[in-house]
Amino acid sequence: MKLMNDNEAQFAILQGLYGAWAWAGEGPYAERQNQLRSVSMLWQNVEHFIVRSDLAPTGTIADLASMKGKKFSIGSKNSGTEFSGRQIMKGIGVDPDTFNLAYLGYGGSASALQNGTIDGMNTPAGVPVGAVTQAFAAMGNDIKILSFTDEQIKQANGNYNLWTKFDIPANTYPGVDKTITTIAQPNFLAVRTDISEEDVYQLTKAMYENLAFLQGIHKATKDMAIEKAIEGLPMPLHAGAARYYQEVGIKIPAHLMPQ
Repeated sequence: MKLMNDNEAQFAILQGLYGAWAWAGEGPYAERQNQLRSVSMLWQNVEHFIVRSDLAPTGTIADLASMKGKKFSIGSKNSGTEFSGRQIMKGIGVDPDTFNLAYLGYGGSASALQNGTIDGMNTPAGVPVGAVTQAFAAMGNDIKILSFTDEQIKQANGNYNLWTKFDIPANTYPGVDKTITTIAQPNFLAVRTDISEEDVYQLTKAMYENLAFLQGIHKATKDMAIEKAIEGLPMPLHAGAARYYQEVGIKIPAHLMPQ
C-alpha cells in the first residue's frame, strides 16, 4: 500500500480485507485511501473453519460461540489469516480473544489438530488446501468444516460486500462426501486512479481475452473467469475496467460503479 501511495507502484495485488479497510479508512489505515480502484478479482481465499466434530452440533459457524476457552489456531501472528479470522468472528458476534488462541501456520495447525493440542483452526486459501487434506486424511469424521448460512454470510460481512458464498465440492477432502457452503474473499488487482482509462481497459481486456494462456502458465489463475471478475471487490472499479466489463455484458452493482 505504501508503494501505491508513493506512486512507486501503480498496480498491486491486495487481499480483499485490506482493500476494504483501505477504502473505508479502517483497520490499519487512519485515512480513506481514495486513490485506489479495483480492476479484477484474481483468486479467492476460501475460509476453512475446522473444529472437532464433538464441538460442532450444528455444523455451522455459529458453533464457534460455544467454544470459549477452547484452543483455536487463528493463523500466524499479524497475518492476513489472523485478521480475516478476527473480522469474520466479530461479524458473527464471537470475540476471538475468548478462545485460548494459538498463532500457527497452516501445516502447524493441521499437526496440532491431529495431536490434540488445539480444538480448531482456520486456513483460508485456494481449494484444496494441503493442510486441510492432511487433517482429514488423518482424522476423518473426527473433524468438521463449519458451513455458513445466507444470514451468517451477511453477518460475517458486516458493512462490507467482501465475502461471498463458496461451495467446496463433495470429495474435495478425504471423507467429506457432501458439499460444504463456506465463504471466500478475493485477492484482487488494484490500480491508482491516475492511470488512464484506456490503459486499464486494455489491460483488463488482455487478461480476459488471453485467460487460457494465463491458466496454462500459472495455477493461481485457474479459477479466474469473466463471470467471477467482480465478485467481492471491496472498492469501486476503475473506469477502464468497468468499460470492458460492460462491453462483455457484466452487470455492475451500484457500489462498484466508477467514482
